[in-house]
Amino acid sequence: MRHGHKSKSQRIDGYKRHIVTDLESELILACALTPANRPEAEAVPSLEKDLAAQGLKVDELQVDQAYVNSSLAQTTRASGGLVLCRPRVTNNGELFRKQDFTLDLEQMTLSCPAGHQKPIQLGKTVAFDAQKCGDCLMRSRCTDASRDRGRTVSIAADEPVQQQLRERIKTPQGRAALRERVAVEHDLSHIVYRQGDQARYFTQRKNLADLRRAGAIQNLETIQRVNRGLPVEMAA
Repeated sequence: MRHGHKSKSQRIDGYKRHIVTDLESELILACALTPANRPEAEAVPSLEKDLAAQGLKVDELQVDQAYVNSSLAQTTRASGGLVLCRPRVTNNGELFRKQDFTLDLEQMTLSCPAGHQKPIQLGKTVAFDAQKCGDCLMRSRCTDASRDRGRTVSIAADEPVQQQLRERIKTPQGRAALRERVAVEHDLSHIVYRQGDQARYFTQRKNLADLRRAGAIQNLETIQRVNRGLPVEMAA
């Protein structure tokens, strides 16, 4: 049995479903299936193959963080398309968060709330000077590290992408665009309701065929619902 985790508290056994949905028509365009213990992005080549077979090109891609640096996302950006995703959120209890620091990707520097500045590298952790942090009046609000250590901040390898996502979500238009992705969650919920929460077959190939079957039925119901003018909730 393959085991994976969607979050620290949610375990997935067996396989993970992946779909591509057209947000305008609400039709499922591509399906993929991966073992639960493999990264979500490994499903993208199969999804791209399905899209290419239909002659489809992605102009706007809405994904979650697992796919934000996938080959499909990179291709979409390279062709001038837009990739939308909720940025990673950093939590630090009641202490200063990463968002409270000033990140300058042009100068490749990071400034703390007290104004101290350090150079950064993508994919590396920056450590502020222990002496400066020890003398800082804001220390109690910034770090609970020992006195011989300064505050550390992790810089993601895809920090430029994350910064763009954070800026976009600050606008009403950006937040509204992200809410459109709920249609994908609806489609997945309907498929899970139809298939159940256990794989029907022993092989990945057979279970992928079953996922495609469920997706095709879902598309037929969507077409019928649209023709009858029914709301999304009536699809299942």
